[in-house]
Amino acid sequence: MSQLLILTRPSLVHGFHLAGVDAYGADTVESAQEQINRWIHAGESGLIAIDDYLFELLERKTIQDLESTENLPYLLIPGGQPMGPETSRRRMVAETIRRAIGFHITFKGGELEEEG
Repeated sequence: MSQLLILTRPSLVHGFHLAGVDAYGADTVESAQEQINRWIHAGESGLIAIDDYLFELLERKTIQDLESTENLPYLLIPGGQPMGPETSRRRMVAETIRRAIGFHITFKGGELEEEG
């Protein structure tokens, strides 16, 4: 059965539970990777929403394993805290859209600068 699975920081789990969503807290990147691997090996199907900060720390192999499964598409959700000084709401929205539609867009008023 398809479902929505949330992987986020422990401090945000209760809010998702109140909304009736299955949410799992990961306080380390290792625990996030273990949870993702459990879902993959259990043959779960559904959409995984992953905290963007946790996703940035995942090992490349975990991301490749996740991308190779057909039953577990994923998207990134903002965790509420900036990932770094150059992170902006505009950049986060542009990256989310790029992942969803497959190409980079620009917003009226300027081009996003590439990170160096």
